[in-house]
Amino acid sequence: MKKKIFSIAAVSLISFGVLAGCSSGSDSAAATKTKTVATKEELKPFGKYKETVTYTVGKATPGIPKLPKGQTYEDNAYTRYLKETLNIQSKDKFEAKDGDAYKQKVSMAVASGDLPDIMAVDAATLRQLVDNDMIADLTDIYKSSTSDQIKAMYDSYDGRALEAATFDGKLMALPTTQNANIPTMLWLRKDWMDKLGLEAPKTVDDMEKVLTAFVQQDPGGNGNGNTVGLTLSPSIGGMYGSLFQADNILQTYNSFPRQWIEKDGKVVYGSTTDETKQALGKLADWYKKGLIDPQFAVRKSIEDLIISGQAGAYFGPWWTPDYPLNSAKQKNANIDWQPYIISKDGSGTITAYTQNPVSEFYVVRKDFKHPEVLPKVVSALSDKLRNEDRNYQPVVDFIKEGGDRGAPINLMVNFNDATAQMYKNINAAVNGEKDPAALSLDDQSSYEKIQGYLKDPAKADANQWSAYMSRMVAGKLMAETKINEVNPVFFGQTKSMKLKWANLTKLEDEAFMKIVTGQKDLNYFDTFVDTWNKTGGSDITKEVAEAIKQK
Repeated sequence: MKKKIFSIAAVSLISFGVLAGCSSGSDSAAATKTKTVATKEELKPFGKYKETVTYTVGKATPGIPKLPKGQTYEDNAYTRYLKETLNIQSKDKFEAKDGDAYKQKVSMAVASGDLPDIMAVDAATLRQLVDNDMIADLTDIYKSSTSDQIKAMYDSYDGRALEAATFDGKLMALPTTQNANIPTMLWLRKDWMDKLGLEAPKTVDDMEKVLTAFVQQDPGGNGNGNTVGLTLSPSIGGMYGSLFQADNILQTYNSFPRQWIEKDGKVVYGSTTDETKQALGKLADWYKKGLIDPQFAVRKSIEDLIISGQAGAYFGPWWTPDYPLNSAKQKNANIDWQPYIISKDGSGTITAYTQNPVSEFYVVRKDFKHPEVLPKVVSALSDKLRNEDRNYQPVVDFIKEGGDRGAPINLMVNFNDATAQMYKNINAAVNGEKDPAALSLDDQSSYEKIQGYLKDPAKADANQWSAYMSRMVAGKLMAETKINEVNPVFFGQTKSMKLKWANLTKLEDEAFMKIVTGQKDLNYFDTFVDTWNKTGGSDITKEVAEAIKQK
């Protein structure tokens, strides 16, 4: 589960849903003939066209369309806002369900050469479009037609986001960003710790002491042998910002499984390093001591352990009070789960790998005469609507009525530290330093719940508690924790990956599981690495290195 924090427009941006399209509309057809361009005023981020500009897109829709009565994907609160603000109108050449159906439409459009004016593609398709000279160079119009706020958002990724869309010095797409969701935190039953007189842990060794006390002294009264210390996912680690991963432990060893990283000047797969071997040894030791869920390899629902009160610890991101702790709080109002930062030396500074800053790319058909429409739409929706026009009533009503994916272009852009900004904004409102009305729609809702909690914590309901714990307590930790970031160097797919990656991943999962559960000793890791290399890993590593070199 991943969450991003957006203001009014961005909350609705979650439901924008454009994603791609197929063939061109009337304006597109005329483009190759007229070759006209926008005026200097129209090129500005919020410059309004004198004559309506129509552009084609495709729609990636949810399984069940969610639109207020009387609205369509071409005519709704968002398209009307864009018409009023910029005098532009989108036309859906097709509508396809998210996932494979949408991807198939994109593949057909690329294969036929009949592209929409604007569409979203993955990294592999972007490379294909660039190599075949099918899309527009956006370098100049990014400069002229993107608002300062949007540029600042992209800049917050230290160039990594735009770099992913840049080829030979030319910006060939605008990427959808994925903001930081680290650090994940150690969540512990503080009421159990208080009962046993335990101090807040700061290091891995401190954590081991807490887990040992939980398992041996049964502070939850679950019965001898029934209290679980640390819950753990069968995948062990490497799933960015996810629940129940052991990345917090692994990273204290500089182990970054499932990530392509640079080590000693070479590209390596993090699951095959000596550091990962040593980290697995620590987990195996904990499992042998009974500190890790003995059934984690076959556990169907980790959440049930937490909700039932049987488990005392797990790793999770800032939003986990919303799930599954909200359900646990509803069942037992007296529980007290709290987040902690575990670091190697107890200083509170952690090492953590970052995720791909980009989830997809938006491209413009090469001969479309108004390529500036793309950055203008993004600027209007992710900047002007979020900030200047946050109270635009039709959009407010659209959101309140549960509308989904109304905007024609689902290009999500946010600051890399958006979650930390969320905490700072809500905290300022709580402290009377910021007008709550100036908060985003989503943050306003959280603020109201937080105020309800602060009014009387003892009587607060589960929703008020989870809002306070996630936005204020965990949010504060996220905003203030110092992180030594390790940026993976590759997120794509090579030729050999298409054929061999599924089997290699299965090999990795099985090997890690056998080592942690004691079915194999730690030296089995060397056998795994040797097998991994011989069955395709070595070839893939070379391909990854070559892909990075070409980029």
